[in-house]
Amino acid sequence: MTMSVKEVSDILRMPMSTIRFYDKKGLLPFIARDENGYRRFEEEDLFWLELVRCMRSTGMSIDTLKHVALLHMKGPETIGEREQIFNHQKKRLRDEQKRIDEAIAKIDKKLDILKEMKIEFSK
Repeated sequence: MTMSVKEVSDILRMPMSTIRFYDKKGLLPFIARDENGYRRFEEEDLFWLELVRCMRSTGMSIDTLKHVALLHMKGPETIGEREQIFNHQKKRLRDEQKRIDEAIAKIDKKLDILKEMKIEFSK
């Protein structure tokens, strides 16, 4: 059973405009269309849309995701290249996480200092 953009939008809680935007940008080249040209989604297409949303939230570019989609369409011989792309993104996120953790530690130190100052000031 196939689903319309509206149905997919409701299921994923993703605006229809976002789904159409992803399609326009070439991120959904494998989405079938019916005789009237309307997009028709299969169950497995929902996983891809969720992955796109997730990767976009991590800062992965549309061009990179488009490349991944095209590699997917080429078949299993591209698995290694797709792994490299996702491993690169994972490393980038780990590096960002480290910078954020360091910033939080510095903020915690500053808050401790301010807390001590507040206690001293209130005496």
